[in-house]
Amino acid sequence: MVKRIKENTAVFPTDFYNGYWHMHLPVHQGFINSDQTSRKVKQLCMQTLIERVAYLKDLKPYDQVEYRVVASIDFPSLWNSQIIVFKGNEHFQDFFIREDEDQKWIPLPETRNVRAEWNLDVPEDLSISGFKEIIDDEEGYYENEIWFIGDSK
Repeated sequence: MVKRIKENTAVFPTDFYNGYWHMHLPVHQGFINSDQTSRKVKQLCMQTLIERVAYLKDLKPYDQVEYRVVASIDFPSLWNSQIIVFKGNEHFQDFFIREDEDQKWIPLPETRNVRAEWNLDVPEDLSISGFKEIIDDEEGYYENEIWFIGDSK
């Protein structure tokens, strides 16, 4: 898993679709979401995503477009986690607007500390923000947490 994450983020992406590039976890859903998978392995997965965000952030081209690199870490379904690179501030800002009847993102209180909860090493130049996601559509009702760690300032 770690090897594949590193391989998939070895170079800064150049193919953007609708203003972003993303990489989902290159691991089987049944493995990473299983209760049988140790907390240590799940922590390693999250830490690897954070390290690759910092790596890609350092590779950003400095041209006329601003790029933002973030890890999106989902709980309880860690398999939905990914690295996202946004091309342009407009795409970055629009991504976080989730206020319709089917989907809402509610900011989580700053008293939550996902860094401490999972013993994550997060570089000081990366920010952390969390949202409670509520999906209520024709497929049913679902709640989860999404934590964004990265280049969002």
